[in-house]
Amino acid sequence: MKLRDLIMACIGVLLCVVVFFAINAIRNRTAGFFPDNLKLVELNDEISKQRLNAIVLAANRVGPAVVSITVTQTRVVSISPFNDEFFRDFFRDFFPEQKYQQEVKSLGSGVLISSDGYVLTNEHVVANATKIRVTMPSGQQYDARIIAGDRTNDLSLLKIEAGDLPYAELGESDDLMIGEWVIALGNPFGFMLEDTRPSVTVGVVSALGRSIKSTYEERVYKNMIQTDAAINPGNSGGPLINIVGRIVGINTFIFTSGGGSEGIGFARPVAVVKKFIEEAKKYGMVRTPWIGLYVQNIDDNLATAMPIKDNRGLLISTVEANSPADQAGIHEGDRIIAVNRTGVSTMHDWQRMIADVFVGDTLDIAILRTDDSLDVAIQVKEYRDEEAGSAYQGIHVENITADLARRFGLGYPSGIVVVRVDKGTLGEKLGLMPGDVILKVGGRRINKREDFKEAMKTMPATYFIVDRGGLIVQVYVGA
Repeated sequence: MKLRDLIMACIGVLLCVVVFFAINAIRNRTAGFFPDNLKLVELNDEISKQRLNAIVLAANRVGPAVVSITVTQTRVVSISPFNDEFFRDFFRDFFPEQKYQQEVKSLGSGVLISSDGYVLTNEHVVANATKIRVTMPSGQQYDARIIAGDRTNDLSLLKIEAGDLPYAELGESDDLMIGEWVIALGNPFGFMLEDTRPSVTVGVVSALGRSIKSTYEERVYKNMIQTDAAINPGNSGGPLINIVGRIVGINTFIFTSGGGSEGIGFARPVAVVKKFIEEAKKYGMVRTPWIGLYVQNIDDNLATAMPIKDNRGLLISTVEANSPADQAGIHEGDRIIAVNRTGVSTMHDWQRMIADVFVGDTLDIAILRTDDSLDVAIQVKEYRDEEAGSAYQGIHVENITADLARRFGLGYPSGIVVVRVDKGTLGEKLGLMPGDVILKVGGRRINKREDFKEAMKTMPATYFIVDRGGLIVQVYVGA
């Protein structure tokens, strides 16, 4: 072998070694870089998926349908030179009270439930309103009118004249589970003045079937959803939704000692909301349900006097003639032990069971009659006062009873209350509502229905003074 060939062979071997090590070095660097990079990319994708969870999707789905509601109210304010009630009454003829009207504004929330402009909110949000303005998340505004309001369930249905609007779907509340996620939407503290988009808070269903008295109004709420999703002032009327974006309740009020959310909020279940919407659209009001029976607790003394072997259930003390209960064959002295397959043993149980009853509902009642047990179905009907002359100018009134006081949340032990106002009558034009306590008509103090009948003979040149949920309202009829 020549020297030149030997040198070339050595150079070739050396080049092969260099190329071999170079390739290995490049392969190691590539193997070290790309897996880490791929892991980083996969991690970012996973984070993005985690961010875009069911709660985010549900909030974005319903958010465009949540509206802000601005309400203008006119209040009658009285000014007297005397603070003491005795001197005010004594010198009334010499120093009459000066009255003037004052406009105030309040804010609340609502939710669109159809593309043609039906808006659901709380009754207390729009009560006594002279003007209602609905603001969309986009900032677009519409005037709204009240289709119907229900003070007992604290619900109101509004209508704006627009079409092709975003809306939220109604879900189910009967299958809600304690501990499941819920989302509250609304405009707390009137932040709509700065931003018309709704805020979102998240929590769980804390309890079901809660009954509680409102801390800011003389209202008693029954069968409410309790949640720790923050419901602040201004959120009232907004939707409570599940994680698939369907309405399960309407945010109504909070239990608070300091004015803000303390993790105890309450919403009206959508099962009741659906019945209310049907009544409101069909009748323009919520008809007064009539069952026609009265019950009482069974204590030891009553059990001994009857006699009753055990204290189970509730004793039926009165059955109204020709009432749904009477027509179903229920008798005085029967005992109710279950309603709709749920046991009842106290007055509280009974009131909770009938709190959400609407006209047309059926109550399946299990009763005990002596030693027999019976199942009876009561078809709830509309309450109608058959006594002639009970309605005046379309205003149906009743003497206040304990039952009516509970139904409308009244603080009056006596007097008269409006139970129904017929559409297209003077009563509707005056804006009178079920639950209004009529205090005076044309300067005459009204203590019972007969007083109202006599006072109405002075129509039409007169005025009304009514108490509406603690607010004194003066309504002029005109000459």
